[in-house]
Amino acid sequence: QFINPGLLGSRQTFNDKFAYAIENQQDKKAAAALKSLISPFILRRLKRDVLTELPPRTEIILRVDLSKEETALYEALRLEAVNQLNNEDTKPNQQRIRALASITRLRRAVCNPNMIMPDANLPSAKLGVFDDLLQELLENKHKALVFSQFVDHLSLIRLHLDKQGISYQYLDGSTPTKKRSQAINAFQAGEGELF
Repeated sequence: QFINPGLLGSRQTFNDKFAYAIENQQDKKAAAALKSLISPFILRRLKRDVLTELPPRTEIILRVDLSKEETALYEALRLEAVNQLNNEDTKPNQQRIRALASITRLRRAVCNPNMIMPDANLPSAKLGVFDDLLQELLENKHKALVFSQFVDHLSLIRLHLDKQGISYQYLDGSTPTKKRSQAINAFQAGEGELF
């Protein structure tokens, strides 16, 4: 309903056409029809579907504490969001949209405050931790895949890497298929420490 209002009809229509048929009657046609309707909004890839030559993933979880400046910015954004959501003039549908927008804004702020306030030029705790990890990876001649849900966050990381003269390969959702293949092949051939 949020992504494409009306796509699935009213709640009653959805329940009649899909929910009841799928849950109670195990209707495979209804399940296939629902999957077909929502598939453009869902991207799910498994490693085996994308690139079988990738080694097993090594996952390291690092907890990053925000700096005092980042914490103050986060708290100001949070209070602003609460005040907007408590506005009595807001319709329920608008409140949901505002809540999701506020959550996204807060998530972006903790990634890098410069994504929210580019002119503030605040240091990013996450970028600092990334830089420490990056130096360790480079010293040990390791490669890394770096992901972010926000393309502009990747842009800030790219800028940081460019300033340090660190080579990398770059992909995002707008990268054409041909360039995507070239970047993957270049990374596997040793051109660029990061991908």
